Amino acid sequence: MNTTSKIKSSGVNWLIALLKGVMLVIFGIWLLKSPSENLSKLSIFFGVLIIIGGLLEVALAINNIQKQKKWEWALTSGILDLLLGAFLVANPALILLFITIFVSIWLFIRGVISIRIALIHKKTNDSNHNFSLVLGIILILLAVIFVLHPQVFGITIVFWTALSFICLGVFRIILAFKSI
Repeated sequence: MNTTSKIKSSGVNWLIALLKGVMLVIFGIWLLKSPSENLSKLSIFFGVLIIIGGLLEVALAINNIQKQKKWEWALTSGILDLLLGAFLVANPALILLFITIFVSIWLFIRGVISIRIALIHKKTNDSNHNFSLVLGIILILLAVIFVLHPQVFGITIVFWTALSFICLGVFRIILAFKSI
C-alpha cells in the first residue's frame, strides 16, 4: 500500500470514528431530553438490535450447516434472539415491569440480609452495625419505591444508558482526533 492510499484510508477511519462518536453523543442527549418518553423507545431500539443480531446468527447458522457440527445451537440461539427482540418491540412497558419486579425483589432481599447482619454485629459490639442497618433500610426503601413507582426505575435506566452513550461518543471523538 503506498503512502497516498494509507492517508486516504486513515482519513476515512478518522471520519467514521468521528461520525460514530457524534451520533452516540447526540443519541445520549436525545435520551436525556425526555427520559420517561424515551424509555419505551429505548426498549424498542434494543429489541430491534436483538432482532438484527438474531437474523445474522440464523443466517450464519444456515450458512455453516455443512461446515460446523453444532450449527443447531447457533440456529436455536438466533431464533431465541428473534423471539426476545420481537417481544421487546411488541411490549416495551412489560419489560420495564419485569425488570422492576426483579430488581425490587433483589434489593428487598439484600436489605433484609443487611439488617440481619447489622443485628448480628450489634450483638458482638461491632461499631459498624449502624452502617449495615442504614444500608439495609435504604435498600428496602428503594425496593418499595421501585414497586410503587416503576417509572422512577425506568427513568434511572434511561439516564444511565444516555450517560453511557455520551461517554462512549466522547471516547470515539477523542479517538478520532488522536488518529489524525
